[in-house]
Amino acid sequence: MRCKSKAGKSDLYRSHLSHGPITLGLACFLTMLKRIWGQILVLSGASGFADLRSNRFAPDAAKRYRRDQIIATLDQTQLLLLGNTLFAPILAFQALPSGSLPLLIGWTLVMVFGSWALFFWTRPLYRCTGEVADLTRMKQRAFIDGSFWWMGMACVYPHATGDAKALVAIIVTGAVALGTFGYSRSPGPGMIYLAMTCLGSGAVALVTGLTVGTPSDILVPFLSIFAFVALSKSVLDRGRAILQSFENVEKLSEKSEVVELLLKDYEAQATEWIWQADAAGRLTAAPDLIVQLLGGTDATQDDQPLLYRVGEKISPESRADFDRMTEAVRNREEFYDIVLAFPDRELDGLRWVVVKGRPQFDNEVFQGFRGIVADTTQAVEAERQVQYLAAFDNLTGLLNRNSIQKRLGDLDHQKDRVTAFLIDLDGFKQINDSYGHDIGDALLRAASDRLQALATDGAWAARLAGDEFLVVVPDTQTTCSKSRLMFGHEICDRLSEPFQLADFELQISASVGMARFPSDTDKGQDLLSLCDLALYDAKDGGRDRAHAFDQAMLDQLNRRIAVIERLKAAVRDQKIQLHYQPQHRLSDGCLIGFEALARWNDEDLGTVGPDVFIPIAEQTGLIVDLGEQILRNACTDAHGWFKMLGSEAPVVSVNISPVQFARTDVSRSIANVLAETGLPAQLLEIEVTEGVLISEKSRVATTLTELSTMGVSIALDDFGTGYSSLSYLKALPLNRLKIDRSFISDLAKDTESPIVSTVIQLGHNLNLQVIAEGVETDTQVDRLIESGCDEGQGYYYGRPMPLAEVNTYVAGCAATSRAGKTG
Repeated sequence: MRCKSKAGKSDLYRSHLSHGPITLGLACFLTMLKRIWGQILVLSGASGFADLRSNRFAPDAAKRYRRDQIIATLDQTQLLLLGNTLFAPILAFQALPSGSLPLLIGWTLVMVFGSWALFFWTRPLYRCTGEVADLTRMKQRAFIDGSFWWMGMACVYPHATGDAKALVAIIVTGAVALGTFGYSRSPGPGMIYLAMTCLGSGAVALVTGLTVGTPSDILVPFLSIFAFVALSKSVLDRGRAILQSFENVEKLSEKSEVVELLLKDYEAQATEWIWQADAAGRLTAAPDLIVQLLGGTDATQDDQPLLYRVGEKISPESRADFDRMTEAVRNREEFYDIVLAFPDRELDGLRWVVVKGRPQFDNEVFQGFRGIVADTTQAVEAERQVQYLAAFDNLTGLLNRNSIQKRLGDLDHQKDRVTAFLIDLDGFKQINDSYGHDIGDALLRAASDRLQALATDGAWAARLAGDEFLVVVPDTQTTCSKSRLMFGHEICDRLSEPFQLADFELQISASVGMARFPSDTDKGQDLLSLCDLALYDAKDGGRDRAHAFDQAMLDQLNRRIAVIERLKAAVRDQKIQLHYQPQHRLSDGCLIGFEALARWNDEDLGTVGPDVFIPIAEQTGLIVDLGEQILRNACTDAHGWFKMLGSEAPVVSVNISPVQFARTDVSRSIANVLAETGLPAQLLEIEVTEGVLISEKSRVATTLTELSTMGVSIALDDFGTGYSSLSYLKALPLNRLKIDRSFISDLAKDTESPIVSTVIQLGHNLNLQVIAEGVETDTQVDRLIESGCDEGQGYYYGRPMPLAEVNTYVAGCAATSRAGKTG
């Protein structure tokens, strides 16, 4: 029964095999393939197959990657298709003795004609763009191609015996090898082909071994699986290598594109390039800019030497550098810093280049020159602009101060004779402020044009600063000062003529200071200072005139410098003394106060009047410290009188300069001094002039109000000599008006003085006390009393006295006052 059973089972397999070996093989193969393919899908991630997909690239790169795979695979599978047509008949021949002839012939025809059909079907893929569908067609080709071989294995292998079966295995192995090589550039189709051939053939051998074969046939499937794994790894490894190569090429391409863009951008913006010339001097390499400057493409295509073309095109002003380069080229020596200028239509001017070159030798054989050429146009123009600005005024085009001072410094007193005219435009500031800076600049240009028209025959014209100009005219041995002063007046007349600027007709005047070289000074650099002294004298004399320098001006300047230096020391050492001039009530002659007056007796300069050192102190700023010293000393002295006389003590009047109002907090300073000295505020009077009120009226008014609130009296000094604005009298907290001495002196000549009477009446109407300065005679006293004046100050009552005399004077007045009350 057991044998029968076995025999029956064997017959059953033989029966199936004889009726449908392909069907049986296909059933077994599909079952095995399903299981193996499932494991392949599970292991694909671990094997790295997923990493080979094209979706890791950008769309364009992915297309290129797929197209490269397809075309390379098409090229390599041509040999496989040829092998199909050769090995198919041989494989079918091995099964003829026991196989089905129609089946074998049919498979052979399908294999041969199918391979050629595949060839022509996939031939258009050479023109593909690398779409996913193109790669799908390649996978379909691999599937069909592999299917041919495992079906051939199914038709032949079960019927082959002995050596024929070994030959079949060898042929199939060759087909696998050829397919592995053919599809190795495309991992997807390659894996499909290997699966169909290796696993399909192994399945056929397994079925054969289990049915009609020998135990050795059972070994073939395991060998097939091993071959599949080994060859799959090879396909995957080569796929990774191809992928890595493609990625490297893509990265290199991207870098190349970036580098190319950078190079193009550099070439577009670069200012330095390489040039080269051969041994004959012909230009072989140069940037486009240089080629164009040399005459276009002919510069590198004809046989003319480079030096010939450069010499033909350069501007004459670079001829010296060109000659230096020519000498170096002839001697085959290195040259550098050759600056050449070429006319350039694009710039509508000159294009400047700097050239460096070095001779090239090969085994001591001269090959030509190679070097660097740089576009230095901007640098040269910038340097020229700097040089221009260093020597010329940018607004007017005249020489500037630096340039004129250098020229004056270069004057030689043994051979040069010139007259310099320093010109200042009178009223320019008002025009500039009223009409705007554009009109002001236009006026300066127009004035400079007139000066240039006058400055002929080698004369220089310069703008020093603002509205100040200088004209230097050459002299001869016979040129006299009188004729040159007439030229100065001509400058004044010419600049006084109206200027038509835009829609405005403007008129100014000019003040001119003149000095001569070497008659006034033998140092050219001092000429400007001497002109300045003469100009100051011209402006002080009323403007619109020309004054010549004389030695008295320099003596006055030196005296002023000496006064400034000694005044600094005197203020520092507090050597400015106070004298006091008494002030009396006119009706009864009673002493009411003293005006503090500064006096300075210097050990080197002697006595220096306040009309000299006070203006200098204001101009130099020394008045701030000096004014505070005077205020403190006056309050200290007045406190002594207060201790002597109590409430009947005289008031002390102290002048406050406009500079003090501008630079210090006057009210706080006075409050501090009163607190330090202990002087009651009602015994201090502050005198201000109308000049204090001109600039910062609101600020000064606030300060005076604060002082009045403290109890300090406010007196308006020199009323009637300035603007005499009645708004001052109404708006300010004043207590007294002081009539200037110039009006009081007229009382001795005229029986009546309308001005004095008017001022007195005006003061009384405003509830102000009125004091007259410069009272010297009985007649003046009588007439002031008749006019209703309240108080007087002058030599009639006493000259300014030092403190010791003042104390005696105060004591005497106090005794007289007590005697009068007793009597």
